[in-house]
Amino acid sequence: MDTDFRPNPLCLPLQKLSYGLGHIFNDLCAAMWFSYTLFFLQVVLEMKSTTAGFLLMTGQIVDSLATPIVGYCIDYIEYRRLWHLAGTAAVALGFALIFSLKPATFSTAIIVYYVISISLFQIGWATVQISHLSIIPEISRSNKHSSDLTAIRYIASVCCNMCVYIITLIVLKSDGVADNIGPNDFYKFKEIALLIIFIGLISSMLFYCGLLGSYEDEYEPLLRDETVQIEMTELDKPTKHFLKQTLIYCVSVMYMCSRLFTTLNLIYMPLYIEERGMLNDMEKERMRQSIASIPLTSYIASFLTSLFLKFRVGVVGDKVIYLIGVLIGLITSVWIGVGVSSETDTELYSIAALLGITGSTTMVSSLCLTANFVKSNGSGGGMIYSFVTFTDKLISGSVVFIVQHLQCNPKSSCPYFYNNVLTYICASVSIFALLALIVLYSKRNLI
Repeated sequence: MDTDFRPNPLCLPLQKLSYGLGHIFNDLCAAMWFSYTLFFLQVVLEMKSTTAGFLLMTGQIVDSLATPIVGYCIDYIEYRRLWHLAGTAAVALGFALIFSLKPATFSTAIIVYYVISISLFQIGWATVQISHLSIIPEISRSNKHSSDLTAIRYIASVCCNMCVYIITLIVLKSDGVADNIGPNDFYKFKEIALLIIFIGLISSMLFYCGLLGSYEDEYEPLLRDETVQIEMTELDKPTKHFLKQTLIYCVSVMYMCSRLFTTLNLIYMPLYIEERGMLNDMEKERMRQSIASIPLTSYIASFLTSLFLKFRVGVVGDKVIYLIGVLIGLITSVWIGVGVSSETDTELYSIAALLGITGSTTMVSSLCLTANFVKSNGSGGGMIYSFVTFTDKLISGSVVFIVQHLQCNPKSSCPYFYNNVLTYICASVSIFALLALIVLYSKRNLI
């Protein structure tokens, strides 16, 4: 009778690969959203900076509010794959609308149009994110299987970032200089958006096809057996709501710190390179090359680290991996603060590689710990994942908002502003993550 529930082992690699394809559309859109949307609104559409900032902030607020609501609905109604499909449709429609309109003037009706389009996109994005994350505990058969799924998911995310970078580089390539990018490039950005939608929809279709034969009933007997591998006895299982447990806050802080550290470096590293170049009279050609190639170096290092985590030996636990990542991030922040040589960019490339390693190790391990908490807690994964990601979106947006308002006016008053951001703020984030890990380690028997 047991064999009726046990799936064909040959299907496991296909299901893992298919799972990795399920978040590619979101990752592609996120890379475009954070890297180029503000630039598109201000430079290409020539929108006022305050209006563009308002629209971007609206998207983040809608995303953070939609996350817990979607999580509750997914746990209450279930049918995670159908939720994923609905979210994918909303992302495709909303993202297309954002980059398809070239208004002559920005009337109230046009602003409302962008608010609705961005809200639709962000609600769909949150739906895909939470439904995709909540599938991990549903289909995973062991701790190692959960680690494999999260590592594959992160590898796909890194590849998407590199893909968007390469697509943008190819589409925007011209004989002119970067300063010439303006309203005439509207159709180039529209082309980039349509390419992203096309690739994302194909990936989502492959995701659905790869998991067609998977049902919750198929995995349920195996998941019940896995409680032994999570080092819990029946008496140890928590009976109170997950929000009343210390572990959920530890895991949320660890995930939030991982995302915040990566986000701050993603946003402010190019500005730091420009700041460093202006202070040291760096050649413009070298500066442009550094701004383009150093983030790519970080992505490549992150990708290679994800591959290592995918095939790592099970002896190294998720907490140890997270600790290693946090320490590397702390060392990197101190390195930036001590000073980077202006003669060559060798140190910057080394720093970029370390930042990629930090982001990969902390993200994968924190997601694995979250998946373990979902299994050990017994609550629905949707609400837990929505709570974890809600704190990330809320805190990350707030920190970036505060940093922007700390800038000096004129900027020459603070010549090392971005250097200090990458040093003190990122180091503080690493220390905060380390404290959360210490508290989590004291609860070692629970996850």
